[in-house]
Amino acid sequence: MSVSELRAAGGAVPFYRDVRILAILAQVAFVLVVVAAGAFFINNLVVGLRASNIPLGWNFLRQEAGFEIAEGPLFSPSESYARAFAVGVSNTVRVAIVGIVLATLLGLLVGIARLSNNWLVRTLATVYVEIVRNTPLLVQLFFWYFAVILKLPDIRSSAEWAGVALLSNRGIALTWPRISATGQGLVYWLAAAVVAALLVGVLARRRGAAQGRPQSGLAPGLLAMVILAAVGFGITTVTGALPENAIYTLHRGDRGVLFVDHNGNGVFNRGVDQPLAYVPVTLFAEDGSLLGVTSTDGEGAFRFYNLAAEGARLTWEAPPVIVWDEPLLQGFNYQGGQRLSPEFAALLFGLTIYTAGFIAEIVRAGINAVAKGQWEASRALGLKSGETLRLIVLPQALRVIIPPLTSQYLNLTKNSSLAIAVGYPDLFNVSRTIFNQSGATVQMFVLIMATYLALSLLTSTFMNWYNRRMALVER
Repeated sequence: MSVSELRAAGGAVPFYRDVRILAILAQVAFVLVVVAAGAFFINNLVVGLRASNIPLGWNFLRQEAGFEIAEGPLFSPSESYARAFAVGVSNTVRVAIVGIVLATLLGLLVGIARLSNNWLVRTLATVYVEIVRNTPLLVQLFFWYFAVILKLPDIRSSAEWAGVALLSNRGIALTWPRISATGQGLVYWLAAAVVAALLVGVLARRRGAAQGRPQSGLAPGLLAMVILAAVGFGITTVTGALPENAIYTLHRGDRGVLFVDHNGNGVFNRGVDQPLAYVPVTLFAEDGSLLGVTSTDGEGAFRFYNLAAEGARLTWEAPPVIVWDEPLLQGFNYQGGQRLSPEFAALLFGLTIYTAGFIAEIVRAGINAVAKGQWEASRALGLKSGETLRLIVLPQALRVIIPPLTSQYLNLTKNSSLAIAVGYPDLFNVSRTIFNQSGATVQMFVLIMATYLALSLLTSTFMNWYNRRMALVER
């Protein structure tokens, strides 16, 4: 007699024949097996660590690191492992954010080119996508690092590109805008401009929804930001000036620091005194003859090269609010500008070009998902192809593009762990040095996994929020 027949007859069903109870028992048994396996492996781990006299704690993070980190925020070997790990995280976030922006722009262009009516453009885009998508990322990183970056001219024969970049086997040096010592107030104006843009955008969107004319609020927000930033720039230009109590230190007659001596000891103390950044300085000899002109860097430091005599006196003048920091070859390396090391440049190029190939296919699929009638209707209204793409097709395609695009952003962030192949000190590379020195392998891998998980969740949360914003709202 079946279970259903027993129930129909009003008889009791044995538990070992009740499907619902068996399903619950199976789940309980599976959980017990997983817990037992986990307990076994954890116990084995603890016993092994104790046998090797390796503590399973976190106090090692306070120990002195004892190694240098070539890139990222300033770091001293005397600082702790925790500080070194934070620098590694900063380097990972840096390459991930820049890579995501550049890969999105390149992928968008290539994806549109894949649908071009021009045979040459369409074919070149297809060849790019097929080569990039079917070549391992690690191979591409080696190509960019060993076959491209390190094969550039020697630093003394640097190749200049478009007047804004110097290319050599030491990396890439870019001309970069900087806020000088007289423009510190502009930072607050820019922050206020961003807040104003958000507020104006929200108000414009709500007003449009109330009037039955939905809008993103992007244009009013950007306009408010530009206006407030321009007002702040004008006011800062008029009122900005260097402090009157600025002094300098001069060592060996050719180097020193220009700063405001807050503690009055005549010596520059980082974190206490205020360095004066990007200020033009002039060095004179003891007899009053001019020796050289240069500018301080972001830390207020300056250095002169190839002097005819030892410097004795320094003068300076107020710089513009925003200065263009140009890279110059001084000594054995570039001074000034925004410098990209060979390792960072190779990793950034590799991640950007590789991920852009996948984003291009996502963009192409999203555009193809928009009904052809939308193109025909726009042509009937007299819109040009560019206007149709920008105003009609891409806004609709975003609803298809965003979900898989999120996965590519996550992949780019996690793929940055291959930085170890080219020597860039990212999160994983720095962590590897830490657990090799401290022996805290388990703890460091827990931190590594937790950090990548946090970065992935933050990216997913933002993209899911944006996806909800772009979703169709049913009436």
